[in-house]
Amino acid sequence: MRKLLLSILFLFVLAPVFAQRGTDTFKLYFDIGVSALNNGMKSKIDALIFNDKILSGSKVMIVGYADFLGTEGRNKDLSIMRAENVKAYLVKNNVNAADITMCEGKGEVERDAKKTKEGFPVDRRVDIVVNNRVRNTIVPVKPKATPKKDTGKKTITNIDELNRLQAGSVFRLQNVYFPPDRHTIMPESFATLEKLYAVLVANPKLKISIEGHVCCIRNSPDALDIETNEPTLSVNRAKEIYNYLVSKGIDANRLKYTGFGRSKPVVPDEITDDDREKNRRVEIRIIDNK
Repeated sequence: MRKLLLSILFLFVLAPVFAQRGTDTFKLYFDIGVSALNNGMKSKIDALIFNDKILSGSKVMIVGYADFLGTEGRNKDLSIMRAENVKAYLVKNNVNAADITMCEGKGEVERDAKKTKEGFPVDRRVDIVVNNRVRNTIVPVKPKATPKKDTGKKTITNIDELNRLQAGSVFRLQNVYFPPDRHTIMPESFATLEKLYAVLVANPKLKISIEGHVCCIRNSPDALDIETNEPTLSVNRAKEIYNYLVSKGIDANRLKYTGFGRSKPVVPDEITDDDREKNRRVEIRIIDNK
């Protein structure tokens, strides 16, 4: 009895710790041509809610898919119905509909692999993407102090002083936001990007590399971008800023972009939300300033 009580106490004490997660993706797989949830799927969703995998206030995205079997139109409709059925079941089980920020069907998953009459079971699915944190955006933290070995380089906190940095220096771009698991720039980011644009206009010799980083992924070099259905989120976010600057008239030869996924974390072991925010960022690297 004492062991049982201790186990229960242990679970209650650690529950908030377990709840401090980032973005998790849960997959439900369907049979050919089926959009309705079976008992196994319902049990899995019940378990997600019961075990706090979907917390109160979590932002949830539901994305449906189909394989190549059937017509393009049918597959699109099937993927939408699958997503809508999952949403309906979540709402029925007290997930706030307002917290479901997206529910859509992507249709057929494109593949180069040889097609078979069985199709691709992994493509007949719905992804439930759960954001169990306040904001799943790129929100950089205060710039890391320059190591002593780089005493010749300057550390700045104001984007207007970007031209003071030497080649090789890195500046963490603050106040640039993206929707969860997407690369589209949010409107509140444009004030910062306008400052970056102004610095580049005022310093025509300045060349930069725009570098994206993500957090909270396992067994993948980069995070999934649900707008492209490709695991290239850090690259796409950096490219979106690159495209914005080019559209404003900055010479593309002065700009580069790349994504590092989670290969260069500031905090190797992400435990707290602050750890994840430090890793989820966009940086500006100075290529040339002369």
